[in-house]
Amino acid sequence: MAYNVSVKFGEGKVYEFKLQERDLAGSTPESARRWLEQKFHEFGCEPTNPTGKTLLVDKILGVAKAMGDQPFARNESAAREFAKHAVIAFEKSALSIDVSALSVG
Repeated sequence: MAYNVSVKFGEGKVYEFKLQERDLAGSTPESARRWLEQKFHEFGCEPTNPTGKTLLVDKILGVAKAMGDQPFARNESAAREFAKHAVIAFEKSALSIDVSALSVG
C-alpha cells in the first residue's frame, strides 16, 4: 500500500511525501502519537485549545509549524520522519496538512 502526505506552508510551499509499507514498518498508531507528543513538547509548542487539551491535529500542526518549511523543502530525514509519524498516527493512507490554514485532513 502507498501512503501520501502533503504538507503546505502557504502558496507555492507544498511538499509531497510518498511512503511505502516498508517505510512505516515497526511503527504503530500509538508509537506515532507518542512521537508527535514528544516532539510537541521538545519544540515547546503551545496547545491551541483554551481548555489546554491537545488534540492529535494540534500536535501535527504544532510540530510542523515548529519545524518550519526548510526541512520539508530540502526533503530532510526529519521531514520524512514527521510525515511517517503523522500518517501512521492519523491512520489514513493520505494526509493533507495545511500549516497556514491550520487544517489536517
